[in-house]
Amino acid sequence: MEMEAGEGAIKYNVTVAHEIPGRIRIRSPFLDDPFIDTGFLEAYLEAISDVEGVRLNKKAATIVIHFDGQPETRLKILAAFESPPPEIFSAERDTSSPPELTDVMRAGAVLVLTSFVPKPLKALFSWLIAVPVLSKGVETIFTRGIKVEVLDAAAIGFTLLRRDYFAANSINLLLTFGEYLGELTEYRSNRLLRSLYKHDVEWVWVEIDGVETRIRAQDVRIGDLVVCGHGELIPVDGVVVDGDASVNQASITGEPLPVDVRPGSRVVSGTVIEEGRLKIKAERVGAQATTAKISRFIERSLQDKSSIQTESAAMADRLVPITFGLGSGILALTRDFERASSVLTVDYSCALKLVSPVAIKTGMSSAAHGGVIIKGAQALESVAKVDTFIFDKTGTLTKGAPEVTDLVPFNASTQEEVLALAAAAEAHYKHPVAKAVLREAASRGVVLPEVGECDFIVAHGVSAFVNSYQVLVGNHHFIAEDEEVDCSMAESTARKFRSQGKSLLYVAKESKLIGLIGLRDIMRPEAAMALRQLKSTGVKRIVVLTGDHKASAQAMAKGLGIDEIYWELLPEDKAEVVKKLRDEGSFLAFVGDGVNDAPALITADVGVSMPGGADLAKESAQVVLLNEDLRSLAFAREVSQKVMSVVKNNFYMTVGINSFILLLAVTGRISPVVSAIMHNGSTIGMLGYAIHASSVKPTTESQADDGRKKVS
Repeated sequence: MEMEAGEGAIKYNVTVAHEIPGRIRIRSPFLDDPFIDTGFLEAYLEAISDVEGVRLNKKAATIVIHFDGQPETRLKILAAFESPPPEIFSAERDTSSPPELTDVMRAGAVLVLTSFVPKPLKALFSWLIAVPVLSKGVETIFTRGIKVEVLDAAAIGFTLLRRDYFAANSINLLLTFGEYLGELTEYRSNRLLRSLYKHDVEWVWVEIDGVETRIRAQDVRIGDLVVCGHGELIPVDGVVVDGDASVNQASITGEPLPVDVRPGSRVVSGTVIEEGRLKIKAERVGAQATTAKISRFIERSLQDKSSIQTESAAMADRLVPITFGLGSGILALTRDFERASSVLTVDYSCALKLVSPVAIKTGMSSAAHGGVIIKGAQALESVAKVDTFIFDKTGTLTKGAPEVTDLVPFNASTQEEVLALAAAAEAHYKHPVAKAVLREAASRGVVLPEVGECDFIVAHGVSAFVNSYQVLVGNHHFIAEDEEVDCSMAESTARKFRSQGKSLLYVAKESKLIGLIGLRDIMRPEAAMALRQLKSTGVKRIVVLTGDHKASAQAMAKGLGIDEIYWELLPEDKAEVVKKLRDEGSFLAFVGDGVNDAPALITADVGVSMPGGADLAKESAQVVLLNEDLRSLAFAREVSQKVMSVVKNNFYMTVGINSFILLLAVTGRISPVVSAIMHNGSTIGMLGYAIHASSVKPTTESQADDGRKKVS
């Protein structure tokens, strides 16, 4: 099968080269382009639902895709090649392909041959296999000075000049194999982490000339009329031009209760329509939309190295000239090429530069398997240093879903009557408040009466005929002002509930107030344990920010063992509190989930986003939880602390072991081969230690399950 892919002047010939159930191999000349971003292309295809794995082979210009075997998924895969996004091409050559064993096998083969072939052939093979190392060393000394490449070239070169071909080839094999292991480990970690980032919206409906047309989200333009229905994520920032809907903005504002929007209302990307249908005129799309404002910041932060990595690399670079000078000095004084080669094979920078990144990448992979994305080495190091955790209450310590807490009857009614009438009126309404009322009725075994005509008044409440009585359920404005029901008898109770941070639902029957329902967001069941676990990892202070009134805020603080709580905060106040605490000398992590949390997430030393958070919050954060279990925070701390311990231990072991080997080499007690084996063997050993010690298992079943679901 062949097809044309692309638009405009660019056309790609795409061929299905081979296919079996659940696996398809596609070939195209454009797949071997050195500027294709392998990670992005693979993640782009893995984001297709029911695609299980993708592997690009640039040399063969093919890509293998594993999926569920369904015809619909196959069509989605082929459709993805019709207009591949321009982001698959990078400004720089892609280096994210897996390392190959070719050089290692070639070096091993030459080492074996030197034991059997005549001496002239030994010399020829040995010099030929050493050409890449020697040329790289010469190039390095003229372009970057005395670096590890110069040491490697000098060690092998001196050994070849002594005609000790077995030693030269042994050193070459050890160097090549060590480099391969490092590249392989880092590639696998990068591949895993890149595959975790997936787009929430790929396709949208746009009204064109009165007809709804399905297009890619990236093709939406300013002024387009985007149509969104029940359960859909709004993909653009814009103004509603038609329709009424209940929009869940919890991921944006942090508020658990949805808002009702109508023509003229503004909506932002990342919010979800829970009920209704909207036609939105797009004002900001793509990189201009709310969910994309900080993407460039995140891309830059992912390239950063931790301060420990930077310091280790700098130390390694300073030690290379010392080793080179020592080897050269011994050669000048003793004319002993063997002893000089032994010294030059000892390189501090090899382990210092190789093991630390591997430990960090392994730790990031462990965190990802446990349901936590840690975005880069600096973020991982920072998590280990945090002494203060700040939580935005709604959506973090709480679930962001209300529950009924109080039922107060009036005018000779009963709790059961109030609940039955309210639940019956709300029965066909998919608002979270309605769901909370229905859950409460079900838990009490209340039988719902028959409902007749029902009318939803957007942004106000419900008017319904229940058992032939008119029942009104809604907010104070709807019941008291619009419907002119006397609510004075509930004023003191309403004030009390509001002071406790509760939402209120008024219930009226035949124009008389019969009840008041109090609702409050549900506390996460694991919240208290999660905070205790954080304290056990060395966190000194737990701080909570909330918009609740003082009384309810202080009550929550006592129940959870919170050290400090700030109440009655507006969204813009959060970043100011974070800045104040940071100025006091605390090293802070801020945990939030909404767009209004973005300033605080950036202001803090470490920003942590909840899994249900807004896209912008996820982009702003250095750490993103993939499951709803707050104990993942303690797991992230455990991983980061373990990795930092491994990195520090690596530094001391590298200095100690290599100094001992160097002493033996300087005194002529070991040959170049033994020196190379000891040096490279210790480096590989430390690499294995870093991989093993930095691989931390998830601490809860929910983390393990979520990690397998998200990462496999």
